[in-house]
Amino acid sequence: MDVTLLDADNPQWSRELERAGVLLGVGANPTLFPYHFLYVTLSKIGGKLAIFRQNGRIVGVGFLFPRRLTRNAGAVQHTYTLRFHPVQEELPDPAHITAVCQAAMPDAAIVFYLPQGALSYYRTATSYGVVEIGRPDEFEADESRSIQQQVWGAAQEFLYPTDIHSAEFAAGTTLVARVDGKTAGFLFGFYAFRCPPLPADWRERFNGDFRIESQTLGVLPEYRGHRIANLLKKQQAELAWREGIGIVTWTADPLQYPNAALNFGLLKAVSFHFTPDLYPFRNALNRIHASRLALTWLVGSKRVRDVAPLGARAEVLDLSSHTQIPRVNDGCRHASFDLDDDLIAIEIPNDWTALQSQDPAQAQAWRLLTDQIFSRYIGLNPGQYTLTGVGIADERRFLLAEKSNDRLWRRLGEME
Repeated sequence: MDVTLLDADNPQWSRELERAGVLLGVGANPTLFPYHFLYVTLSKIGGKLAIFRQNGRIVGVGFLFPRRLTRNAGAVQHTYTLRFHPVQEELPDPAHITAVCQAAMPDAAIVFYLPQGALSYYRTATSYGVVEIGRPDEFEADESRSIQQQVWGAAQEFLYPTDIHSAEFAAGTTLVARVDGKTAGFLFGFYAFRCPPLPADWRERFNGDFRIESQTLGVLPEYRGHRIANLLKKQQAELAWREGIGIVTWTADPLQYPNAALNFGLLKAVSFHFTPDLYPFRNALNRIHASRLALTWLVGSKRVRDVAPLGARAEVLDLSSHTQIPRVNDGCRHASFDLDDDLIAIEIPNDWTALQSQDPAQAQAWRLLTDQIFSRYIGLNPGQYTLTGVGIADERRFLLAEKSNDRLWRRLGEME
């Protein structure tokens, strides 16, 4: 048996992913990850695709997920979970599969994992008033897939497998929210080796070579108002920090104001990376091309840890009282691309989800203009900005961005 390993730097990456999906029955195989995740996020976190052949014939497909990073006497070892999918009914010897993969990655450690194998789940619980947050049991893991479908109205091939919540898979984050004993929401994420650049000394201070990529958070509509999203994220931050992980990252649509109020106003995440048209998928919440911000959450910083799980409110600046802060754009009609102030405000739609449904043409105009704005202003280079907050002016909604410089990095990265 031999193995071919690929990552996103390989020109065959997308073609081989598509072929693997066909071999494994994409759309009818509930153990497969969505294609958009494999195409974009698996490579982003440092994962790989493994094609196993016996006598020239493909006998299995594996996806290598970051699992652990260890340091010993200055040496660094990366441990991967090999999520294996047999192409035929007869399963090749797992020990042989692992050995073949290990030989191809001699500096790494490989943990074999079979999604259809015997799996275990352990339930935990931390109470925050009427809401309980913890790891899911097997039934709740199954429910998380149903909640995904209800929240996003997605087809089966866009849903994540339930086994990722198992102890054997060892995801970076696996949490559910319970209200009166019923599953109200979920959050899961993955460990990451391949991480975007950080400013200043954040890489050293926050163990930036090993992070958690927070992938998906969903709350059923009937439970919104309990601040469940905030509690799920705060529990994620606490567990990551206990594990020695100082940075959690995720992507977010920059035009969704409720998410921005949570991410910037309450959680105190920041963003200095933007990618237009990141994901190829479309659903009820993404009718227009899916541009995304990459958010960085310094879970070990004083700024983040000082926000209490209960009682804290999102910090929202009333721009009607701060007319000195320049506005980059006037809706989707006009924008200035030569601002140089220390703090700027970027307008986004009041209700992006409704706008996409009710006026697709205007939604497209918003996306196109803001793509230009974020591409120009957001970044780590001199003259660029970091998103740090949110603002309002009557019914208008804004993202606040501060000039990227050493003074800002010191303030944001201050530790207790």
